[in-house]
Amino acid sequence: MNHSYPNMYYPYFDGYQSYSCYQWPYYAMACNQTTCSSCGQPAQLCQCAKPLSQMKLPQELLADATTTSAEGFIGGLEDASLSLEYLKTGDEPSLKISITESGSTSEFNITTIDDGYTVKENFSTLPPGTEIKIEVTNCTARLRWCEIICC
Repeated sequence: MNHSYPNMYYPYFDGYQSYSCYQWPYYAMACNQTTCSSCGQPAQLCQCAKPLSQMKLPQELLADATTTSAEGFIGGLEDASLSLEYLKTGDEPSLKISITESGSTSEFNITTIDDGYTVKENFSTLPPGTEIKIEVTNCTARLRWCEIICC
C-alpha cells in the first residue's frame, strides 16, 4: 500500500520551496469533496477526507546461546524492511535465516562472521504474512522491522 501526496509549498526565506507532503497519521483513501479541506488540492489528487489512526510498531526476533532459534511473521498493512544485526560469540559461528513467502522458502546462510558487531540495513523487504525463522550457532543475531498498523 503506497501513499502519495501532492506537493505542498512552505515559506523558505524570501520565496517558497516545494516539498512532498507526507502527513502522519496517513489519511483514508476516499474523498467525497471536490477540494480537499486539509491541503486545498483537487480531490482526485488528494485523499485527505477521513483521518485514520495508524502507527509504526517495532518488532524483532532474537536468537543467542540460550535460545538458538526464534520464529515469527511479518504483520501490518505494508511491506516491512528488515535489518539484521549479529555478533560473534564463539568459534565457528553460523547464522541461518529462513523466509517463507507464498508457500516458497528461501534460506540465507552466513558462515563467515568477523569479530565485532555487524549491521545489515535493508536486509530484505517482505510483505505481511511472510514467516521468518532465525537460527544461530556461536553468535547472537537479531532481525528488526517496523509494522504499520491501524488502531
